[in-house]
Formats: sequence, C-alpha cells, structure tokens
Amino acid sequence: MCAAPTTGIQNQMNRLRARVFSASLTGLLGLGVVGGLLATPGVAQATETSAIDAFRTKHEAVVKLVKDKATDAQLQAKVDELLDYDYLANAALGGPDRYAQICEARCDDFADLLTRLIRENYLRMIRKAEKHPVEYLDEVAGKNDVYKVTTQVKIEKNGREQTVTVDYVMHKVDGKWQVRDIITEGVSLAKTYRYEINKIAKEQGIDGVIRKLQDKLDALDAGD
Repeated sequence: MCAAPTTGIQNQMNRLRARVFSASLTGLLGLGVVGGLLATPGVAQATETSAIDAFRTKHEAVVKLVKDKATDAQLQAKVDELLDYDYLANAALGGPDRYAQICEARCDDFADLLTRLIRENYLRMIRKAEKHPVEYLDEVAGKNDVYKVTTQVKIEKNGREQTVTVDYVMHKVDGKWQVRDIITEGVSLAKTYRYEINKIAKEQGIDGVIRKLQDKLDALDAGD
C-alpha cells in the first residue's frame, strides 16, 4: 500500500536530478569544458612544436641516419624535410620577381643543381661533427614568424678541435618548420650564394651559373 507513494516521490526526484544535470551540462558546454570542444585551439597552441624543437628532431634524425650508414635515398628524404631549397634558390637569384627572369628556360637545371649542392654540403657538415653532439642554445623570434635557432658544434679542422656557432633561420612551409638560411660564424649561406651567383650571372649568364654549380658538385664528388 505504501509502495506507490514512494515510487511517485522517487520518480519526481529522478526528473529533478535529470533537469539539474541537463542544465549543468548545458552550462559546461557553453564554457567549452566538456570534452574540450571549445578548448581545442588552446590545446593546439600549448602543444605546437617550437622552431628549436622541430630543428632538433629533424636534425638528429639525419645524424642518426648518417651514423647508421643509411642509403643515399633515405638521407635525401630526411634532409629534404628540413631544408627549404625553393626559398634558397629564389634568394640566390635575387627573389621571386627576378628568379624566372634570370634562369629563364634553365630554371629546373639551376634548382636541381643548387638543391644537390646544398644537401651535400649539409651532410658533409654533419659527418665532420658526428663525433660531437650539437648544443641547442636558443631561438629568437624575428619578423613575419621567422625564427633563428642558435647552435654550437665542435669540429675537427687541421688536427685541432674547434667550436663553431651555426644559426638556422626557420619559417613554416605548409605548416611545417623548414630551414631557409644557415649562418655559420656570422656568414649567411643565402647571402653568399646570392653574391656569387649574381656575379657569375652578370658575366656569363645562367649557363655560366649552371657550369659553376656542376663544377662544385664534381669537386665534392672527387673529394670523397
């Protein structure tokens, strides 16, 4: 006889709890708390890879491949993830506005040779320093989301150990960090190429530039 009233009270309490829970849930969703629905951008920012972390990860992956005697194809693929050859090629000819004007029908030849030269020199630098770990010192933000990552590395030169400071200028390409310039002891790779290549281009045209790049690659191959 007493069961019915008790059941009625329980049903009312259950409905009340449901309304309270629903109201609370709505409030939490409005604040973006439940499931992190509206908090996702904040999480993304907190976990976004910094320039120095991205460089460390990619550079050390290349170093490991060098130590493991990886194939040329494996090394090339990993180095190409790190270096922005397109930017360096454009910079070498004075920027995008002058690029096609100078290299004309030989733009592909120029870009291919310069890419191979930059890649090979980068790998040679790693091989010279592979006995010594790289020190990752800091990163400095510049204009237009460009960052400079400063490192130090010890190399053997003329039988003596030397400490060299190398800065990597980085920017994002399709959302991924890449190196667009390498500054060794204050000397910019991009500016050096631009000076040398433009000087040759003025005197000998793009054909002279192509010959010079090929000569440099041949000299590197002969030195192996």
